[in-house]
Parts: sequence; structure tokens; C-alpha cells
Amino acid sequence: GTGLIIAIAALMLLGFLTANFVGRTLVRWGEGLLNRMPIVRPIYQTMKQIFEALFSKSGSSFRQVGLVEFPAPGMWSLVFLSQPPSGDVSAKLPEGEHVSAFMPCTPNPTTGFFFYVKRKDLVVLDISVENAMTLLISAGMVQPDSGEGAQKNLAALAATARTAQVAKKTEAAE
Repeated sequence: GTGLIIAIAALMLLGFLTANFVGRTLVRWGEGLLNRMPIVRPIYQTMKQIFEALFSKSGSSFRQVGLVEFPAPGMWSLVFLSQPPSGDVSAKLPEGEHVSAFMPCTPNPTTGFFFYVKRKDLVVLDISVENAMTLLISAGMVQPDSGEGAQKNLAALAATARTAQVAKKTEAAE
């Protein structure tokens, strides 16, 4: 318990210091020090970019939630969609429009799989990223909307997935 209290106090002190000029100067000095360390520099810069993207107000993090057929036919997994692939990556992918997808693991969404998926193989859902995260972290036990609306939403998601599967089979048969 003492360690937790010390950690919270340290975070609060760090937040207070960074809110004023002295704190910003100290943070700049600390970043400069980290940027001069050969092994630490790439790790720090990568983590900084990730946290800036996730917590920025500009909306450059996950934009939509979707379903992909994984790990086997007829089984659907939630994915978070972000930006389309860059020009270099896009040029090497097979023909078709692709999107960046992150499929988090349950119950620890900080681990998972990142991949590019063809837009036609994806079912975009009409739920918020926050609600999808609640569903994932709870392993499906806590539905984002409680009550009768949740059952209707789940039924609609299942129907959407079935429709996509039928369309995919029809397309493969042609």
C-alpha cells in the first residue's frame, strides 16, 4: 500500500511540475538526456509517439471498430481501425483498399495483433471504441449497453457478421 501511495504522490508532483515553466524545463532536460542514451533513445521515442497518438485530442488514434473473421471461418473478432497504410506499405500490399487494424487480446488490450486487412473483408460496427474496449476487457461479460438494448445490439452484430459471411461465400463461389 505504501508503494502505491508513493507512486500516486510522485505522479501528482510530476503533473504539478510539468504544469508550470520550471517543470517544462525539467522535462525538456530529461528528454534531452534520454535522447543521448543509445539503447534507451529508440524505446523512449517509440513509447512517446504511441502515447501522444493514443491520448491526443486530434483524433489520430483508433477511429472505428470492426469485425474480422478470425481465428477460423465463422468466428469473428473485434478490431480497432486506424489510418490507411502509408504509401510504401500500400504499394507492397495486394490490390484493393486496405486499412490498419489492431486486434487486442482479452483481458489485456495492450497486447494483440496489428495487421492490414482489405476493407471488403471487414465489417465496420456502429459502436464506440470505448464500448468495444469495455466488451473486450470484460471478455464479453459486461455489455456496453445494459438491458434490452444490449441484446438487440448483439443480435444486430451477429446478423451483420452472418451477412458478411454469406456475401463472402457468394463472392468466392463466383
